[in-house]
Amino acid sequence: MKRTIIALGAIALALALAGGAWAGKRYLITSSSQVKPGSLTGENIKNHSLGLNDLSKKAKAGLKGARGRQGPKGDTGATGLQGPKGDKGDKGDKGDPGTPAHLLLRLSGDFSGTNASVATSLDGVQFGPYANGGNAGGSVRYDGANGLTLGDISELAYTIDHSSSDDSPISAPYLRIFLNNDNHDVIFDPTACATTVPPEDVFQTFEVTTGSVRYDDDSCTGSQQSWATVKAAHSSEVISGIYVTAGFAGGADLSAILRSLSVNGHVFTFGAP
Repeated sequence: MKRTIIALGAIALALALAGGAWAGKRYLITSSSQVKPGSLTGENIKNHSLGLNDLSKKAKAGLKGARGRQGPKGDTGATGLQGPKGDKGDKGDKGDPGTPAHLLLRLSGDFSGTNASVATSLDGVQFGPYANGGNAGGSVRYDGANGLTLGDISELAYTIDHSSSDDSPISAPYLRIFLNNDNHDVIFDPTACATTVPPEDVFQTFEVTTGSVRYDDDSCTGSQQSWATVKAAHSSEVISGIYVTAGFAGGADLSAILRSLSVNGHVFTFGAP
């Protein structure tokens, strides 16, 4: 071993490493510490057959060069083909409740029913049915014109449908304007004391101010007068209520539906919009 060390000290041996990725590469041996013990023999030196496994760990580390700089980023590759459509997902949770629909115009505020037989329905205000429309009935009362005088009324109309099993000529619903704290009234009777028979089972609109009326004569003891005549004679009398009534006149199994009331151009529609 001493002779080998002396020889290495005198000259540097460049040995070819044999085998693996380092085959054919040359490595300069200047010290016996660069090889494993027993690997540096005369035969190895002569044949240049020193292998990578004959080097010490330190010598192997010396074979690795410094790490080079990172190369430039390559071009972006082409977009791949679209994959197949996935399976349909599970049904989602039920959403929150929506905004409630607008409420029907009901008998409240300026409107009221005179008894339980009068109530709001999807079609309008329902009256009855009354087994005997001569003895029973009900009214929709409107107080929105209270305080006005009869002379202040320029337009007054109602839309209504009625039905009776005996097709009574006096079963059609009528309208009354009560005056001076209900001490007087003007009545619009579509039958004109049973001289006219309005059709049943169909909505009709009656305009009071273009028809004939009676003053303080619900029982038809007098004659019909024009609206203009009665209005001129009682124009200063103060309104205390406007009523639309079905019943208390005639008709078997009588029923009716009030769809709208219009007062001086203000139209009130009942039931669903």
